[in-house]
Amino acid sequence: MELSSTLFGLAAMAVFVLPIVYLQGIQKRKEKVLFAEFLQLAQEKGLKVTLSEVWNYVYCLGIDTQSKQLIHFKKKGETPEIRVIDLKPFKKCSVSKTVRTVKTNDGPVAIIERLHLTLTPSNTQSKVENIEFYNADESSSITTELPLVAKWEKQINQALQA
Repeated sequence: MELSSTLFGLAAMAVFVLPIVYLQGIQKRKEKVLFAEFLQLAQEKGLKVTLSEVWNYVYCLGIDTQSKQLIHFKKKGETPEIRVIDLKPFKKCSVSKTVRTVKTNDGPVAIIERLHLTLTPSNTQSKVENIEFYNADESSSITTELPLVAKWEKQINQALQA
């Protein structure tokens, strides 16, 4: 009786755990493929990525600290969007949020619609650059983006000071 209960418990646990492990494996492979494509494109542009990040299986961000170039990669669908930004003309990087307020029974709640880094140029005549980290129109929920955007704000500001 105990053996059959143990076997049944193990089988039931496997039914719940194996699909999760399988899905995580698929997501890790997607992330590796995305990162490999990102590195290939960076290399084609002559960049040596020294710091990089992948998130949401859609975005990659990297910096070439030697040449002070930032590369932002977003792949939604088949065609990737890639931007290379020269950091030399910029003086500051800051986090920017687009927020909407929703009224609930417990009071107003702020919902982040967009999250990005804003690069402010030294010359006021130059264009401000925004680097997207989260867009509510494309992703259902914000997960790791808030600590990630804070980390990259610090990294980019350090690169700007060097």
